[in-house]
Amino acid sequence: LRPTAGTGDADDLARLDAAARHPSMLARVVAGVFTPANVVLAVMAYVALRHSGSAVEAFGWWALTLVLVVGVPYGILFRALRAGRVDDRQVVRRSQRPWLFVMALVCVVLALGVLAVADAPREVVVLVVSMAAGLVAMSVVTLVTKASMHLAVASGAVAVVLVEQPGVGAALALLLVPIGWARWRDGRHSVGQIVLGAVIGGVASWAVYGALR
Repeated sequence: LRPTAGTGDADDLARLDAAARHPSMLARVVAGVFTPANVVLAVMAYVALRHSGSAVEAFGWWALTLVLVVGVPYGILFRALRAGRVDDRQVVRRSQRPWLFVMALVCVVLALGVLAVADAPREVVVLVVSMAAGLVAMSVVTLVTKASMHLAVASGAVAVVLVEQPGVGAALALLLVPIGWARWRDGRHSVGQIVLGAVIGGVASWAVYGALR
C-alpha cells in the first residue's frame, strides 16, 4: 500500500497510475538513457575535455563529479528508498523531494570546494556553480509546485553547450522534445511541469555559465 499522499501529490499519483495501465517501453528507455546522472556526467566530460590540459586531467575532474555530484546523492536516494522515505527512485511525490534537493546541493557545494582547492579549470568550476544555481532554483520551486528534474538537467546541459558551441547546442536542443515526451508518456510529469523544469534548468545554466565563463 502507498503511504498517504502529501499536499499536492494526488494529481501526480493519479497521472502515474493512469500511465501504468498502458506502459511504454520506449518512454522508459528514453528516460533511462537521459537520466539526470547520465546527462551530468556527459556535460562534465564535455567541458573537462575542452578545457583541461590533457585527457588524463579531464578524466580526474570527471571522476570527482562522478563521486560527489552523482554517486553520493544517489547513495542518499537509495538509502532513503530502503528506509521508506521515498516511494521510488524518481521520487514522484513533490512532498518527498525538498530534502533530497538540499542534500544534492550540499554535495555539489562540497564538489565545488574540492575543485577550487585543486585548482580545476575555470570552466569546470563554473559548470558546477551553474549546477548549484539550478539546484537552488529547483529547491525553491519544489516548495510550491513540481518541475521535471530530467528536463531541468537536460536543458541546463544544452545551455552549457550553446555557450561553448552554439551550433552543436542548437542541435542538441532537439533532444529536449523526446525527453519531455518520455516523462509525460510515463506519467511522471504534466506538460506544465516539463516546461517549467526546462525553463529553470536552461535559464539557470545560461545565466550562470554564460556570465562566469
